[in-house]
Amino acid sequence: MLCFVFAALVVVLDQFFKQWVVQTIEIHGKMDLIPGIIGITHEQNSGAAFSMLSDQRWLLVGISFLATIVLIFILLRYTEGFWGSIGLAAVLGGTVGNLIDRVFQGHVVDMFDPLFMDFAIFNIADTFLTLGFATFCIHFIISSVKLSKREKQLSASDSAEEADTGEETVIADDKADDPYSMYDVPSRQEIPDFADFQVSDGTAAVNDEPDFTVPPEFFEPDSNGQDYDQSEPGLADETAFDIDDLAALESELGSIDDYDADELLRKYGFEDDSDDQA
Repeated sequence: MLCFVFAALVVVLDQFFKQWVVQTIEIHGKMDLIPGIIGITHEQNSGAAFSMLSDQRWLLVGISFLATIVLIFILLRYTEGFWGSIGLAAVLGGTVGNLIDRVFQGHVVDMFDPLFMDFAIFNIADTFLTLGFATFCIHFIISSVKLSKREKQLSASDSAEEADTGEETVIADDKADDPYSMYDVPSRQEIPDFADFQVSDGTAAVNDEPDFTVPPEFFEPDSNGQDYDQSEPGLADETAFDIDDLAALESELGSIDDYDADELLRKYGFEDDSDDQA
């Protein structure tokens, strides 16, 4: 709304000064405003800027009218900044000011005559139209540069975030393909090599298969200095044997096809159940 108020003030100022010139100075009459710099000369321009399209009144009216509609539409939707809006409002006010002259008088009243240079005579509407267009262009260029820098910064920031999260994404993808990931256990890749599993006495597990670590208290010496298995209650009282002897017995049983079980048991210090029963 402020932009349209500013545009209306430009139109009022333009029309007021034109009426003052028409009533005060005759056609082609001159007077000094700032000696040696700028003067006032009453001229009637039937064309556009620099007298282009002279005597094309209705064509210029149609162009000015379309330009006014377009500028109003742009201002209603423009939200890119204060100075950009003010620039467009100045262009709108200058366009409407000259449009009023062409519609009601058939020509545009010009009055400002630069005395220090050879330049076309212009009016207040032309001044605001030119300055407004320049203001809008400068604002547009500055805004575009800032937007470009902001996009580059955001792009660099996104690239940095992707680099930081890239490793985590790969790990997540690996776990998605891991059949162990559905359970609350380490993945297969996180389990140590099978040869790393050892029992408490420092020997590797049989066939290097993974096994739990046997607690030290699982093996305790009996009164004869032999180790026995306490995993089952009362086992130490019924059978007391050396684990190495048991391993040797198993090895010998596996290497022969025909053997006397009772003799082998007595050889390694194991009692025969049948002798106890007898």
